[in-house]
Amino acid sequence: MKSHSRLASYGEALLGLAGAVLFWVLDAAIEKFAFGHEQTYSDLLFCPGTAEFRTRLLATGLIVVLVLVAAWLLRRKENTLASLQHGRFLLEEMAIELGHKNEKLKAEITRRKAIEERLATLADTDELTGIYNRRKFDELIALELRQEARYQRGLCLMMLDIDHFKAINDRHGHPVGDEVLKELAFLIEDIRRDADTFFRVGGEEFCLLTFASNGAHLETACEKIRKSVATHAFAEVAHLTISIGATQYQAGDSRETIFKRADAALYKAKQTGRDRVVIG
Repeated sequence: MKSHSRLASYGEALLGLAGAVLFWVLDAAIEKFAFGHEQTYSDLLFCPGTAEFRTRLLATGLIVVLVLVAAWLLRRKENTLASLQHGRFLLEEMAIELGHKNEKLKAEITRRKAIEERLATLADTDELTGIYNRRKFDELIALELRQEARYQRGLCLMMLDIDHFKAINDRHGHPVGDEVLKELAFLIEDIRRDADTFFRVGGEEFCLLTFASNGAHLETACEKIRKSVATHAFAEVAHLTISIGATQYQAGDSRETIFKRADAALYKAKQTGRDRVVIG
């Protein structure tokens, strides 16, 4: 790079000198042939008078200076353009790098959001059956009780328990028992109303938050679920039944009081023969 710059400087100096020589030749030619000077052309060229020599010397200096200045300006322009080009190249490289980092950041944000959503789902969902768990039940029943105290929509709580589930585990093993729980959850999720919310709150115990205007309507809803389970052909055990205890919201109810009434109704259904509905 330095050798190239040095050669360019030498070339500029030679160009200035060539310009000066050309000026001397042309000036002598003009003096001789345009103005008919008495001296010979070679005398005019090599032995000019004092005034003429000073004029030519001054013109030569100006020519050399102008050539060098013009060359310097041109080189400066080229250097500026090269710097701009290099700067643009660096900016493009930075833009590409930032683009890659941005894509990686977006991918990482998407991955973390997916993990957060998965963790939130796991926190609220029963791992075996895929329906809401006891934690979510406690959260939603507290919310529904506050809403019911204000709007009186007919909130009801059902508690469902598989009859003789221990015998299923003892006879077929726990893996079969798990499959029964999953199939039962899938069945009830499929037949429940959109406004209902279904939970697994214990081993073979389930809860369903529903709405009914009176006890008769609540019993009808419970019977629909009981009969659907009783007539369903389960893959592993062919047939099973459930007992259901249910209750309607009463003024001033808390989670403990409404849960206690539904649990007592379920216990009564178990004690009076199973495969039945008791409204408490």
